[in-house]
Amino acid sequence: MGSFWGHVDEGIFFILIALWWMVCAFKEYIIAESKGMSMKPNIHYDVTICKPLPLEIIFKILFPIVGFLGELLDGGIRFQDSEGHFVKLVYQQHMTIYGIFIIHGITDLMAWLKAPLFPMFNYVTALLAFLWYGVAFYYHANMHGKQPVEMIVHVLPIFLMFLVSVAIVLEMRWQDGVWTMVTRAYGVLTLGTWFSHVAFMLYVHNKFPGGHSSNLDRSDPNNVTFVKAMFGMHLFVNLLITIAIYLMVYITLKLLYGITIKAGFHRGAHDYQHLSLGESKFDPDGSKFKDPEQHENGLESSPMLLDPEA
Repeated sequence: MGSFWGHVDEGIFFILIALWWMVCAFKEYIIAESKGMSMKPNIHYDVTICKPLPLEIIFKILFPIVGFLGELLDGGIRFQDSEGHFVKLVYQQHMTIYGIFIIHGITDLMAWLKAPLFPMFNYVTALLAFLWYGVAFYYHANMHGKQPVEMIVHVLPIFLMFLVSVAIVLEMRWQDGVWTMVTRAYGVLTLGTWFSHVAFMLYVHNKFPGGHSSNLDRSDPNNVTFVKAMFGMHLFVNLLITIAIYLMVYITLKLLYGITIKAGFHRGAHDYQHLSLGESKFDPDGSKFKDPEQHENGLESSPMLLDPEA
């Protein structure tokens, strides 16, 4: 993480995961709403190519492994100097962050394989990963020798890490509706765009991995204020991106398959039935919706082909 490419790689990872979550969650939400049902959010979404494939999970395992190895090998594998003093302390901190995300990916894969794990253990490991992420960043920002700009760029995203953690807890508790999923994806998206931006603020990027500091005056109060304003801009722009993605998904489903939903203020609690992606209303691959009456008659249809007005 302590270089230009270290921040950019982490940022791209979060951006891709968040956008994937948004597209999949909005699609399932709109399809469920068109049938008067509520969706069940997921901690991951499969890519279906002939059959469901856990590509997101594999991505969530491989990326932090690369980051972990990068932190371990950079500067040699050593944690104490010849006098017994601890060295590479920041690297060790980063390794623990990557390590817990690796464990989350593995537990997510085991859940996908239906291994006999504790219930929702993949959610628990995701929660721990983001909680420790926030705690580690707090202490990272307050390490001795940090200048004001470097401190503030690490302090500002901490609340997003805890926001994602809260969304995960609520999702574990209720397992219903789209809002926990949207909150989680929005928080992760903003972490991704922020870390990518921070890379350009703090480091030069004319060579790999771009570990040299930029010419930005890290002690200038004006630069600290600018950084705060930029973080607010990330919150603003990413909210617009979230809304835009929802509208694009909705318009696509409406134009291609005629799927529409009622306006939010016209719906009441009596309009909803619970929709669980793991229950019999869906095929095991989660891609085909089964209407109860059709299922009794041995008929089924794709969610994209359902007429919500039927």
